[in-house]
Amino acid sequence: PIQHFKDGMASSMHLYLLRINGIGAIQRDKLFFKMAECGIACLVHYKPLPMMTAYKKLGFDIKDFPNAFSQYQNEISIPLHTLLSDDDVHYVVDSLNNSLLSI
Repeated sequence: PIQHFKDGMASSMHLYLLRINGIGAIQRDKLFFKMAECGIACLVHYKPLPMMTAYKKLGFDIKDFPNAFSQYQNEISIPLHTLLSDDDVHYVVDSLNNSLLSI
């Protein structure tokens, strides 16, 4: 289980980011759609600044930031909040596992 509180630490419990090894942005986006079909909203939480229009116009190129792109292309955020029941958590995890098998 995830520890949200321990000595000297308290989590805000508002993000649960996953990196899905072995997939790229195309498969990640397919995963988003599969999860949406299950009624679960997922997203990319941190889009690298060089991919944003304002930074592109300033001359930044994502090719110069391979680590940021690597993090972006296989990262998803799944629901995490204090109102999720244990059944909700199991549904999210089961849906994620099933969706991963189908992409």
